[in-house]
Parts: sequence; C-alpha cells; structure tokens
Amino acid sequence: EDTSLKRKVALKFLSEYLQRDEVARKRFLREAQSAAALDHPYICHIHEVGEADGKHFIVMEYVKGQTLKEKLQEGPVPLKQTLQIGMEIAEALEEAHKAGIAHRDLKPANIMLTSGGHVKVMDFGLAKKVVDEDGTEQDITSALTREGTTLGTIAYMSPEQLRGKTVDTRSDIF
Repeated sequence: EDTSLKRKVALKFLSEYLQRDEVARKRFLREAQSAAALDHPYICHIHEVGEADGKHFIVMEYVKGQTLKEKLQEGPVPLKQTLQIGMEIAEALEEAHKAGIAHRDLKPANIMLTSGGHVKVMDFGLAKKVVDEDGTEQDITSALTREGTTLGTIAYMSPEQLRGKTVDTRSDIF
C-alpha cells in the first residue's frame, strides 16, 4: 500500500541473486525508465524506483485481474474479446513505438487483463530504445548485456531476434 496516497501498488523486486549483480541492477532501472517514459491507459504505470535495505524495487500501478496467459489457460477466448484485446495491445505498442521503444519480450505472461476487461502491457525489462532524437539507434540494454547473447522468451521471439540480429518495432508485431 502506498501510504502517502492511500492506494494499492505492486512492487517488483530483483531476486536475491541479482541484487548483487551491478549489470542486473542497471537493467532493472532501465526497465523502470522505459515504462515510465510511456503514458498510456494500456501500459502499466511506473510510480517510482527505490532501494530499501539493499533491495532494489520498482513501484508500479496495481492491476487487478489476470494475465493473458492465465486467461488462455481457461480455454478459448470469444472472438469479440480476442479482437478487443488485440486492438488494445496494438494501441499500447503504437504508443511505445512512437516513443521509439520496442518491448522485445511481448508474450501472454506480460499482458494483464484488468477486472474491467482492458489490457495493461507490463514488463519492459528488455525494452530497446529504437531511435533517439538525432535519428540514431540507441539500445538501452546493449551495454547491460553480454555480447552475443539473445534476450527474450524463445517461443515469442521474432526470427531476427532469435538469430541475434538487430531488432526494431517490427519484432513486437511479430
């Protein structure tokens, strides 16, 4: 609970193992910065980042509902609801892409469905700043990743991402 504003929030902590890893802590901060740069009703809002007792955390909007992964495990989703979910995910991605941010780990587990039936795109931990102000590509995680490694969830990766090639917003659409 956010005691100052009297609201529920969600906390995301780095695991004990990663708390000691400087690269992981920097990646965690970049996740918060990527998501916080986006203000859209279908993207989870970040309220703040912090550290307490040596534990790094992100404070984000509490989303009451279930993940798309959980919803899909219940059985087929009606066509009208499927189309609504797809349109809202596309709208959220459009906002991120306009800001030059590619998510790079879009999957059902990173999509929340609110109790009101709307989408919230979560977890910008692998987000990539595609183009900065002067038109050059800036990867906000490359300096935080070992050379030659591939990031993401294999089952949801675009072919270029799987091959370790340069990715852009088209990878999210894949």
